[in-house]
Amino acid sequence: MKTTAQSIKQHLIGTQPGFDLVLLQLPERAPLKPSNTPVIDALPRIIIRQMLSLKASATIIERAEQAAKSLDLQSIAYLPTDSLLNCGVSRTKAAAIQSVAHCQKTEPERIANWASMTSEALVSDATKLKGIGPWTASILAMFHFAHEDLFPIQDSSLRKAISQLKDQDVYIIPEKATPYRSYLACYLWDMLDQARR
Repeated sequence: MKTTAQSIKQHLIGTQPGFDLVLLQLPERAPLKPSNTPVIDALPRIIIRQMLSLKASATIIERAEQAAKSLDLQSIAYLPTDSLLNCGVSRTKAAAIQSVAHCQKTEPERIANWASMTSEALVSDATKLKGIGPWTASILAMFHFAHEDLFPIQDSSLRKAISQLKDQDVYIIPEKATPYRSYLACYLWDMLDQARR
């Protein structure tokens, strides 16, 4: 049976009692699709976005893209540390980005293999790179490789959403959302975004 936005939502309604009232107020999420963007371009952007607002991270990424273009580099991953810092990237994130670039240069087959790995194997291997934590690896798996059954519980926003719902006697149990835990996470993020508007 083909997975549709509606069937995913129905599955979540059936497995998360009380969450249906929230889900019915949110636009349907289209099924995840693998990205055609090379990992060497996608992963540095995920690293930069961690713990930052969309606006702040977009500004930093735009600066980094301009810096890479001015140096005739194919990716912001190849920017020198000083250039990354000048764009507003923290030293810790700059080190993580450069670990990705080093891996791409020295072990390109390793990154290429991520596309065929399970979520667990991908997160395990990616987090062996310096500065890449479970959250970053999970976001890569979800939004770059379209893994549908991940729930990055390390995410502070997800923990906040679960806590808010618990106060309303709605208990989110991610394990029950399998095989669509990624969509449960997305809808929880959407719930928080809607509340901010």
